[in-house]
Amino acid sequence: MAEVSQGPNLVSTELVGQRVMERYTIQERIARGGMSVVYRGEDERLRRPVCVKVFCGLDPSRPGYRTVHEHFVQEAFALSALRHPNTIRIFDFGYLEDELATPYFVVEYADGGTLKEFVRKHGPLTPHEAFEILEPIAGALREAHAAGIIHRDIKPSNILFVRAGPALVVKLADFSIAKAVEDAIPNRAEDTLNSSDKVGLYSLGWAAPEQLRSDPVGPSADVFALGLTLSYMLTCKMVYPGDDILQLFELRRLGDPYIRKALAEQGIDDELLRVISYACRANPPERLQSVEQFVEAVRESIHESWRNVTSKQERLASPPAPPQPIARATAPAIPQAPPPPPPTPSHLVEGLSGSILTTAAASSSSSSMELLGVRPLVVDSLTTHEIVVGGRRIRPVEVASERTMGAEAGVVGSQARFRVTARELGGLHLKGLNCFVIRDHGRPSSGVEMDRDGELTFIAPNRDVLDRAVVLLGAVDGTYRSFALPGAALAVPLRRAAWSAMLDLGPGRETILLYRSNAGP
Repeated sequence: MAEVSQGPNLVSTELVGQRVMERYTIQERIARGGMSVVYRGEDERLRRPVCVKVFCGLDPSRPGYRTVHEHFVQEAFALSALRHPNTIRIFDFGYLEDELATPYFVVEYADGGTLKEFVRKHGPLTPHEAFEILEPIAGALREAHAAGIIHRDIKPSNILFVRAGPALVVKLADFSIAKAVEDAIPNRAEDTLNSSDKVGLYSLGWAAPEQLRSDPVGPSADVFALGLTLSYMLTCKMVYPGDDILQLFELRRLGDPYIRKALAEQGIDDELLRVISYACRANPPERLQSVEQFVEAVRESIHESWRNVTSKQERLASPPAPPQPIARATAPAIPQAPPPPPPTPSHLVEGLSGSILTTAAASSSSSSMELLGVRPLVVDSLTTHEIVVGGRRIRPVEVASERTMGAEAGVVGSQARFRVTARELGGLHLKGLNCFVIRDHGRPSSGVEMDRDGELTFIAPNRDVLDRAVVLLGAVDGTYRSFALPGAALAVPLRRAAWSAMLDLGPGRETILLYRSNAGP
């Protein structure tokens, strides 16, 4: 929450054991900020934990009370206007039954703690781990900015985690000092009422310089704070440390050179240092202007660092080239045509739940099959443990809607762990769970959409190449989806699986046939 002066609390906010709205039981106090007290409660009607945030801490007779009060109410309207899954959800809003009409609202309970607590517990995050948190928070900010809402209080303690089974879902919270551009939300609060009624609505260690000067703010103010937050994730240190207000203001006056020096001393990678410094320029027009630009620049900087290290690793791993013989002036050898493929038997192949296509069926499957000169194996059953065709082992793996795969969940011998999601209109989405994914030598990403065949590289947080694979989406002729592999071909009847794809891990490794079964025979 923002740092505001506190006055006498004229309203009793010790609400433990009380009920509000005849459905929320307040169980314990969990936090206290400049303008509110936060409680853990329970929704008796839906049997779920909730968080109840109650306005308090300011004397109504003091200057600035009305502004802070309006900002608190505005937070509820801001949250109700946002739908992004990584923005904390609001459930209810109301007033306590007292003469001061104290507002409060009810939001989802973040039982996974804050980003500040997470980093302190686990230590500095790798660039990949930090990006996994940065990207969804940037998505939440993108929606807020599109709705005309500037958060203005991005910092690790306002980024929360909600438990979803074994996973943690990151959430952007605390819009208590958000700035609504024009009339983006009702009850839009002003920052000042008159020259003697100014309220410092910012967190000194994280706010953009224009906030400290009470200048107009735009989306780049959130980019500034997001840059400082990324630095904290990577180092477990604040760029502007401590609680001494005078010292913090002194550091703030040092401007851009201080930020670059602080990032360098904290050991930030050169590429990331360049991006964070660009995001945290003191002069707003010189800064990255949107969270989209910031996230893309971070993604590219991580890719550049990995590309340099990966290329070095590949050079070291590659055997030296054999010495080339001295060229002689001899006539070039005439290349010999490869021998024709052996004839394929027309009967069922022993031990397989499939049949070889007849010549007529093979000619109607796909032109790539014909060029290869092989007849595809028709897979009549997808429940078999393994299919062998053309000397290649193929393992069917069902993907009902999505499937987690990796060394412990499906891909033998792979250190990469990822999730595959089938797309109704064809193709698939693949998301790295312990790695970044690079498609066709492009940029690293947390996930990629595959709407055509392509090569994938899985990169670990320590920049090692974990695995490589080729995704094949096949060719559809109305009856079969056919896949052409080196020296082998496979055809999956659409009546068995309307959606299928193949994941080829390369020579000596298994090939995985991903499919979604059709209902019925």
